[in-house]
Amino acid sequence: MHWFMILLIGIAASIDNFAVGMSFGIKGKRITWIANLFMAVVALATSLITIIAGSLLGFTIPEFLANLVSGAIILGIGLWSLFSACIHRMTPSKTIPQADQIDRDQNNLISFNETFWLSFALSFNAMGTAFGAGIGGLNPIGVALTVGILSYFSIDAGQRLGLKKLRSRMGTLSEYAASILLICIGIYTIFTSM
Repeated sequence: MHWFMILLIGIAASIDNFAVGMSFGIKGKRITWIANLFMAVVALATSLITIIAGSLLGFTIPEFLANLVSGAIILGIGLWSLFSACIHRMTPSKTIPQADQIDRDQNNLISFNETFWLSFALSFNAMGTAFGAGIGGLNPIGVALTVGILSYFSIDAGQRLGLKKLRSRMGTLSEYAASILLICIGIYTIFTSM
């Protein structure tokens, strides 16, 4: 069951990456594999650091309370994300830079040096969830690797669909899907801790 929870957390953390990849692709911006790999490594590293911090805190409190706090944090992040998505659904994300801002030389190729800030903007989305997972005692290496790997493949898949001009509502619905998934993970973690 722990590995299933790790997979769900990785998916929730990567849905935004898929939407970003698709939106870049639709605008004709191609993300190089080395730039995508850099973003995946940043996501892996920030998730690992955050989940280890959560794990250290989790060791100081009883297991049932750690699971309860973990579930509450993940549920809170999911509810906040859903609330924010509902409030700001008509405006572009303020935390994720847009494709034209990233492609500074306007050559339609997003290179390694152009993805630095985008990498951290995307990885910040997973930090709160990773912290909650750490408190709940999930495997830090497993969570970090899952987040990193799914980050790479979700951006790549989104970009491929976007470059084919496959107009999908997935980009619009990604925040809702990630939020609902986090809410479900949080509720499940709370109930299993009791």
